[in-house]
Amino acid sequence: MTTFHDLLGTTEHTTPSEIKKRYKLLSHRLHPDKLGSGALMQLVTLAYNEILQGNGNKICESVVSEKLVLTKKYAQKLKQELESQRTKSIDLEQQILDLRKSLNKEKNENKNLTEQLKNEAAKTLVHDISPAEINRSEKLPRFKYGIVYSSILLNILLAVLVITLFNAQSTPLVDESNTNDVLVNTVEQPQPKLIERKQVKVAKPAKEKTAIEVINIELTNSINQWELPRLTANKPYIAIRNKAGSYIVSSCDKRFYYYANLTQQRAHLPPNLAFIKHYHNFAVYHIGYGIGSQKDHWLNSQSIKVNREYFSNVNFEQMQQALKTRCVI
Repeated sequence: MTTFHDLLGTTEHTTPSEIKKRYKLLSHRLHPDKLGSGALMQLVTLAYNEILQGNGNKICESVVSEKLVLTKKYAQKLKQELESQRTKSIDLEQQILDLRKSLNKEKNENKNLTEQLKNEAAKTLVHDISPAEINRSEKLPRFKYGIVYSSILLNILLAVLVITLFNAQSTPLVDESNTNDVLVNTVEQPQPKLIERKQVKVAKPAKEKTAIEVINIELTNSINQWELPRLTANKPYIAIRNKAGSYIVSSCDKRFYYYANLTQQRAHLPPNLAFIKHYHNFAVYHIGYGIGSQKDHWLNSQSIKVNREYFSNVNFEQMQQALKTRCVI
């Protein structure tokens, strides 16, 4: 015989909430608005009310047997569908858990890759250049600037030649009659202008001419060090040579002379250099005033720049003492 519990698919141990859920599920499926059966809906409602009143184990005597069989089959089918839905729900929950684990793993790997990328970027701030790129980058500037450098060097040589010819023509103070290498030149100071006051002309007396002797220096391979030559046919002197091949010379007259190598001579000379004459491949100048014209300048500095060339004071004080002894003798 069929009881109301069998009709609704419940037992005497089923909780009221489960009974209510069961009733809602069956009524949703069997409702006439959902294309269900009105008779089955009546049986489900009857069974639900009887179960709530505690008559779940009571036999359905007033119900037609055919309707009971149909309801029972339908209830069994719904029970199977419910179990299937529960199984699918469990599988979906397991898939969700697996996807979450995979997502967390991907996040950790992404974080590690980002840190490695930052470390590699910090190590390789300057990228390596292949030898082919280096050769290609070096050839272009050489070819590009080679013509420019050649034209600049040619212009410099032409300028030096013009200055040399100009200085050779504008040196009336050189005594050409002397056949020796020792030449005496006189540097004339410009005559002061006459001051006219009330038609009375008063002229200042001209300064006396001072004789400057060009010293025949001995070439040396020593650079940036003052020396006192041992074999000198002229008056004793001390000299220093720089890397450009120019000399600074000091003799017993306590004057300083600049022997400019013509290959390094500048087009614009400072005003404190007074040209004397050409000596071999040098242009000789007297340092009349300013830096390099006094002994104290060389004693109180490590190096002095003359005509944009640097000369050291290494050994200067010792050589000055030795020159003083030579000059007394």
